Amino acid sequence: MNINKTIEKYKNKEISVYDHTKKVLEKIKNDKTNAYISFNEEDSLERAKYLDQKLKSGENLGKLFGIPVSVKDNISYKNMKLTCASKMLEDFTPLYNATVVENILDEDGIIIGKTNMDEFAMGGSGETSYFGPVLNPLDENLIPGGSSSGSAVSVAKGDVLVSLGTDTGGSVRQPASYCNIIGYKPTYSMMSRYGVVAMANTLDQVSLFANNVKDLRILASAVQSPDQMDMTASLEKYKFSDDDFSFEGKKVAIIKNDNNEFNITDSVYEDYKNAIDLIKNKGAIIEEVDLKYSKYANEVYSVVMSSEVSSNLSRFDGIRYGYQTEDYKDVEELFIKNRSEGFGENVQRRIALGTMYLSSEDNQRIYKQGLKIRSLIIEELKEIFDKYHFLITPTTVDLPSKLGIYTDNPLKDFSSDIFNVIVNLAGLCGVSVPVRKGISGSIQIIGDRFKDKEIINACEEFERIKNED
Repeated sequence: MNINKTIEKYKNKEISVYDHTKKVLEKIKNDKTNAYISFNEEDSLERAKYLDQKLKSGENLGKLFGIPVSVKDNISYKNMKLTCASKMLEDFTPLYNATVVENILDEDGIIIGKTNMDEFAMGGSGETSYFGPVLNPLDENLIPGGSSSGSAVSVAKGDVLVSLGTDTGGSVRQPASYCNIIGYKPTYSMMSRYGVVAMANTLDQVSLFANNVKDLRILASAVQSPDQMDMTASLEKYKFSDDDFSFEGKKVAIIKNDNNEFNITDSVYEDYKNAIDLIKNKGAIIEEVDLKYSKYANEVYSVVMSSEVSSNLSRFDGIRYGYQTEDYKDVEELFIKNRSEGFGENVQRRIALGTMYLSSEDNQRIYKQGLKIRSLIIEELKEIFDKYHFLITPTTVDLPSKLGIYTDNPLKDFSSDIFNVIVNLAGLCGVSVPVRKGISGSIQIIGDRFKDKEIINACEEFERIKNED
């Protein structure tokens, strides 16, 4: 089943939007993976009734007509809670919709549920949520990846066809790889961030999950729009055109990994090589490139991200809204307890790091150095895209770990995403595509800024030749 086939079934009266929505809600109610934080059955069914009536009346139908869409719980939908998987916002209900949510509604989609995530989108395992860890549907002993864990799982186990997440340093592409589905991080500015709780402003981007590229393209086309409410948003509507694509003659850069300096596990590297061979057999010109500065991307990302986290999360003080402690002696203790009790350990750690990096006592030395190396990474990638159509990397350097390993070793949070974070640091676009079924490696096709339609078309061609093999 895909989006177009589902809509055809509605039109042919094989199923009603109402009945289909009820079935999806039953899946959510019976979920065993802890993929969801909240849903609103009355809201979803009322919208389904409205859409059935719209079809009956012969009105024009949107691209997502009757399609249930799950949404990461840091994206605002006024008919459901917005918790960011944190005790700090456990009972918070927003007053307005995010622009990307409004766009889904305008295209006749249904917001079916808010998905679990790493707290405030900080984590790579899906285990730091105040509401408990998310389980990988391929093997419930393994992590699903993060931070958009619940959104990935909701697609991987077939509850929904598509889902929205956010990606700051791999938070959609990594769980997509671990759950064996497709994850797309658009060019920075492509998707409006209005109504999305900020983690790191210069890195965050609303990103998408799907089981196939056609559905991914439909969702991207529906969700993307200019937005005067977001000063970083693109000024024009982007056309995700479905163009004919061939790898014949395309120059493709791949990573040079002498002495396994990127610590890629054998199984992931084998899947990567097999994928490159498939593309090469279709006429692509494959050449290795040396990531001279990008090899330090994880360290740079940690500095930039933590600094922006420290700034963005200062607004969550428990005074105007959010968690407030009951036991305090004075205002200073009120602030301290609100944040120390309201935030989890991983969030507190990143706030502390960012505060240190931004310290005036040190003249922000580490932060400024991080920005310099970020500029070098951006220039390095620009040079690659001056010569090549795409850069193809493994999505992650490893397969999903067992539950508990990330929580026992906080530094592992940054170990698997080196090829993801370069995309965020440079504002590029990247799509993670599975190489084979089951727990396995994925490839990431990376394109220059605003080359989104080209990489999506390339992914669709890879999807086709992979299925031929």
